[in-house]
Amino acid sequence: MTIKRGPGRPKDEAKGSAILDAGWALFLERGVGAVSIEAIAARANVSKMTVYKHFTDKHALFEEAVLREMRAIEAMQIDEAVGAADDLEGTLHMFGVGIMSYLATGPAIDFYNVLAGELRRHPDVAQTFYRIGPARTIERLSAILMGAGDRLAIDDPSRAAEALFGLWQGASNLQLSLGIDTGTAEAAIAERVDYGIAVFMRAFARTAP
Repeated sequence: MTIKRGPGRPKDEAKGSAILDAGWALFLERGVGAVSIEAIAARANVSKMTVYKHFTDKHALFEEAVLREMRAIEAMQIDEAVGAADDLEGTLHMFGVGIMSYLATGPAIDFYNVLAGELRRHPDVAQTFYRIGPARTIERLSAILMGAGDRLAIDDPSRAAEALFGLWQGASNLQLSLGIDTGTAEAAIAERVDYGIAVFMRAFARTAP
């Protein structure tokens, strides 16, 4: 038997989105530890009970907010299965420019700064972010490298992915956190990504016998 949902469901989804928006904004402004469910409810213009109907606790809300941000990053990237073997450099370029462009945005910089303040007081917050954020990016990048077939001589795709990601980042995260302009224009990001790919390929490209 099919159960018909009442007309209130779209309204609930809208409230859930508003709660996520409010929570994310407050996390950026104050840090995760300083934000209460009451503050999130007030910012979203809903009751505290409504927040708990959507999320079991603050950390569940935080995790979903980060997942939403990661989906936004993925929307700027491409499917790792596309073109990895035939055009490895092009695939890496599109992936790298997508992720590095996001990391250069104001909200991303603000969030990294907020997260840095949470590490000692709330290590579970940092672990959650890393698991569903950077770790997922490394997994997707590793999948691209594994899809390259015989083009690369790699024993550990995960460690190789971390090395390439490190080449893309360099000192840019620290510089951006300090307010130093590293060149966030699209051309500058693309140049840094391509340089990292070139260095990576010199290290890992399989040479002909």
